[in-house]
Amino acid sequence: MDDVPANIKSTAILQLVSGIITVTFMACVSYMTIGTVMALCTFWAFGLGGICGLAGLLLVPVGIFEIVSGIIGLTNPKGGAKIMQICSYVEIGAILLGGLSTAIAGGVAMTMMSNPEVKAYLEG
Repeated sequence: MDDVPANIKSTAILQLVSGIITVTFMACVSYMTIGTVMALCTFWAFGLGGICGLAGLLLVPVGIFEIVSGIIGLTNPKGGAKIMQICSYVEIGAILLGGLSTAIAGGVAMTMMSNPEVKAYLEG
């Protein structure tokens, strides 16, 4: 069996940890931050802008996808590489929902997965 490159293992662990943080912490922080700011900006409309904070709760499915991607990457590195690459794009898009740490993890994961050693492992 081929030795799995360290970058694939590291990316899987990064996505697993980022997913756990996103589900347990970042979704709540994003919800409270965006909701509070928007409620303050629309105080004249009885704080109806606080509803915009619900967008932060969309980080929960992103976090679950990260956890699943990390587990698949650890158990089946060659088969899970494509899912981990897709997950890195979703993580970067999470910046629109207030997930700054998730977006940073996505950028790091994308960089690690574009390593020539990883590409050679996935092709061969």
